Parts: sequence; structure tokens; C-alpha cells
Amino acid sequence: MEQDRTNLPKDFYTQASEVLGEDFWQEIGELLPNSGPRIDIYYTQQSVVVLAELPGLQRTDQVKIQLRGQTIELEGEIPCLYPVTRNRISLSERFFGPFRRTLQLPKPVRTEPIKAKYAEGLLIVTFPIDEADRQTEIPIEFGAAGQPGSPAPPDLSGSTGASSE
Repeated sequence: MEQDRTNLPKDFYTQASEVLGEDFWQEIGELLPNSGPRIDIYYTQQSVVVLAELPGLQRTDQVKIQLRGQTIELEGEIPCLYPVTRNRISLSERFFGPFRRTLQLPKPVRTEPIKAKYAEGLLIVTFPIDEADRQTEIPIEFGAAGQPGSPAPPDLSGSTGASSE
């Protein structure tokens, strides 16, 4: 069953292409707004990594990154470096212009040391995973109920145990 779900998007794409034609995906893509740069987030055992495609940046003031709790906010503007106006672009799949993206990180992270590097149009931000928040297995003691040293079961009736006489 799990393997069937793995191919679901690909199978849907194939079936829709057979019925609607290959041009369908191009046409539907032109209708959907492009709300910001493409971003990937993944994590390893040590860190959470955010990658953002931000082509054409020249200065640090063109993009701003903030961490608020477990949420990262990316804000900036991707310049359109074409020598023509937007109305002369006949196909536009890339994003240009101002953006603001707020993304939830998949793991708790520490604020030190965060590393951010921009090269060749790609911003890579690495956050160390907060080790204090890593999953810890809690051992459970088993004992026979009513045996000396065994805890009494909790009172789940909602009563406080105090008599109202």
C-alpha cells in the first residue's frame, strides 16, 4: 500500500497528460501565481537546512532572514535583469520581484551557530538542531498492582477525594 502512494503524483501526472495532453501542464502553470522563490527544506541528525533560489542578488541588503521560534522568515526582492519589460516576456516560470516567505522548520533549532551562505543564486541557511529537544525514550517500570512498592492507580473519577459532609 505504501508503495502505491509513492507513485501517486507521477501516476496522476501521466494519466492527466494522456487525457488532457502535454500542453495542459504548461497552460495550468501559467494560470497559477508564482508567490515567491522556490525553497527546499531538509534535515539531518545535526541540522535543518533551508535552500532558496534567489538569482541575481548582489548585496546583503537585498535579502533578510529572521528566526522567530521555529519559524524562518525570508524577505527580499529578486531583480529581473532582462532588457525588456514584463509585457514582452512570453513565458515566465521564474519568480521576480518582492517576496516574503514564512516557513515552519521541521525540527527545533538553536540560535547559535546559524550559518547563511549565498553563492551562484542559491541561499543556504543551516540551523543546528536543538539537542535538548531531541526525542528521548522513557523507560517504564512494570509491577503487579497491589504489591508493596507499586504505585496506586490514579483516581480518574474527577472527585477531589474530600468529603462534603
